[in-house]
Amino acid sequence: MNQVLSQISIVVDDYDTAIDFYTQKLHFDLIEDTKLSETKRWVIVRPKGAGTCSLLLAKAASDEQQSRIGNQTGGRVFLFLHTDDFKRDYQNLLNHQITIVREPSIESYGTVAVFKDLYGNLWDLIQPISLSNQAISSYQIPQYSKVQLEPVEASYKKVLYINWAIFFLMLFAVIIPLFIWIEKIQKPWIIFTVIGVIIAWIITVIAFIEIGFKNLSWALREKDIQFKKGWLFQSTHIIPFNKVQHCELVSGPIGRKYGLASIRLNTASSNNIDISIKGLKQETAEQLKAFIMEKMEAYEHQ
Repeated sequence: MNQVLSQISIVVDDYDTAIDFYTQKLHFDLIEDTKLSETKRWVIVRPKGAGTCSLLLAKAASDEQQSRIGNQTGGRVFLFLHTDDFKRDYQNLLNHQITIVREPSIESYGTVAVFKDLYGNLWDLIQPISLSNQAISSYQIPQYSKVQLEPVEASYKKVLYINWAIFFLMLFAVIIPLFIWIEKIQKPWIIFTVIGVIIAWIITVIAFIEIGFKNLSWALREKDIQFKKGWLFQSTHIIPFNKVQHCELVSGPIGRKYGLASIRLNTASSNNIDISIKGLKQETAEQLKAFIMEKMEAYEHQ
């Protein structure tokens, strides 16, 4: 058996207006325009390419047919237009001010956006995922730069200073007795070198806290979570929920005093990378963990 879907009828209110839209704005080819009577024409348009399915532009001939214009599927997506270059055709939609119902997104089957034709019919513009190693358009790059990141709690800076202060106090508690008990290291050049190193260390820590704290931020999205950190070298991590293997809540003694906690994520590819969102309110961290765990469970049952 060999069957082919040849044509799909789409109800329009005027032949010429429809032809102009589909050929001039969507760049379809006009395959046929045959006059059948004073009021009826046989009009066929088809997307450019190797496909064989065409659109039959059928002018409404009754009130019932008129009521179906733009809503032949009850509000669902009506037609699916595949493309070999999503960026090109999406930009064409924008250039012709065609209404975009859903912005481009990456799905399991490819890159897709939803738009309306001049009658209100919903279309999917899709670039299917190919098994070949084709170039990726800029629309397939996650648009994390557009996300409004939330800063961590201001009190987390105090926690950082306190933790480092405790570290340096412990360091001094070890170094000072060594200089008192060991005469061989009681030389001015050694003493001044150690003092210089410690001062440089302290200055670096202060810069790390002041600059790095400003960059600590995070955002929760429908399918992933992202966070930003770093001072000299800044990094933004985007973690899809379907890649998370483990999620835990971490709270140190100083952080607990200020009601703070962290979320630590583990993925198959994380290895020794610190994937942690620090400086969150205890309540926020607990809610975030519960949300992520729900997402993980949902993906496990798919």
